[in-house]
Amino acid sequence: MTKQLVTAKPETSVTEIAQMMMEHRISAVPVITPDQRLLGIISETDLLQRREAGMERLPRSWWLALFNSKDRLTKSVDKTEGNLAKNIMTTPAISVDQEATIEDVARLFLTRKINQAPVVHRGKLVGIVSRGDLVSAVARSD
Repeated sequence: MTKQLVTAKPETSVTEIAQMMMEHRISAVPVITPDQRLLGIISETDLLQRREAGMERLPRSWWLALFNSKDRLTKSVDKTEGNLAKNIMTTPAISVDQEATIEDVARLFLTRKINQAPVVHRGKLVGIVSRGDLVSAVARSD
């Protein structure tokens, strides 16, 4: 589980979220309240499917262009400004309790076809677990 989290507020722009993912090399950003309550999650898939949220369809190459440009975003990505996290996040987020076992998390990932899940304790975000974390945990246990 990763405890050093990159998170967004509901009002965070889609452009900022894409930048966060690029800068931190992550594939999902939890959306939280000021008191760390989990509202939803935005994954790479959510960014790529934002058309369903009523947003303008962007060229396929926008995501690759974003990752190939450290200092600037392409004109295509700039078209998303004004679109907010709350409009594209998956809610409710599929999360796991911090007491969940490796087996519980693996089963959840397989049945729900997800790659990461926020970890909560008493409703508050405390971390995020990924498929890579599961592989590491299994390797350590052998």
